[in-house]
Amino acid sequence: MNTTAILSTEELENLRRLGSRVRLARLRRNLTQAELAERMGVHRQSVVNLEKGSPGISFALVTKALYVFGYVGRIGDLLAVDEIGEEMELATGRQRASTRSGVADF
Repeated sequence: MNTTAILSTEELENLRRLGSRVRLARLRRNLTQAELAERMGVHRQSVVNLEKGSPGISFALVTKALYVFGYVGRIGDLLAVDEIGEEMELATGRQRASTRSGVADF
């Protein structure tokens, strides 16, 4: 099933900011959109959409760009510090996720 998320204004602005930063990183490396696309193994239009902050860009596309820029390690650090989750856990205690086929989905 293919669904489209409805993003808030704040979420859209964050995507645009990410796109601007991707563009800046590309320009600092003196790469054209076509050269970045080639290194990422995607079409140039995908880079255009990424730099625009289009809502339809995939996480895989962002990952490929970070890899080309030398920052793939940052992806795993996105939730390395989860202050909100830690506070919720302290306040309510850890709630076990439901299981499917005996495997917890957390």
